[in-house]
Amino acid sequence: MPSRSDVAWSLIIVFIAGLVIGFFASMELLQQTPQEQAIPAINTTIGVQLGENSVLFLPDKAYFGNLTNYLESANTSVYVVMYVMKYDPKEYNDPVNILLRKLVELKNMGIDVKVIVDDETYDSYPETIEFLVRNGVPVKLDESNGRTTHSKIVVIDGKYVFIGSHNWTESALTRNHETTLLVNSPELARQVVEYIESIWSNGRTISA
Repeated sequence: MPSRSDVAWSLIIVFIAGLVIGFFASMELLQQTPQEQAIPAINTTIGVQLGENSVLFLPDKAYFGNLTNYLESANTSVYVVMYVMKYDPKEYNDPVNILLRKLVELKNMGIDVKVIVDDETYDSYPETIEFLVRNGVPVKLDESNGRTTHSKIVVIDGKYVFIGSHNWTESALTRNHETTLLVNSPELARQVVEYIESIWSNGRTISA
């Protein structure tokens, strides 16, 4: 039967061996390039299904991929408040055009779609307004051209909230450094929808 001193020495040896192995493992990791350290490629994270009360960070191009995915799954409502929307009639596959066509498709499917834009869109990109109104999507401006609505919000099915810096422009969706959070929270969505409805009820209607 080993003595207490033998057991103590065995434990000390195991402890020291663990320190040595950990040291060399950490040195090898530090010598790797960032790509070799398996950092998640968050910019390509698309189609993540969030559990309730979860948040996903969407930088740069990750916004467009995830937004289109969630729009595809919309069942009841899609509310959009966007400072700038830039429809490009000359470029069919412009990412903004894809989003706008999806809103039209959802409206035609019987989903409740509402869009609020700022006067910046109305004045600079009237083709956007014309496209949506011509295709039956309800669009309003805020209550006054003296008020700037700088929000960039999408709420889907009273549950999923996209809120951040992305405007609906090709540069914002493909080139800029932009950040948006996707939040799955019915309670947050309720508050945001109340905010949107307050703007909508006082907003200026745009007709064809």
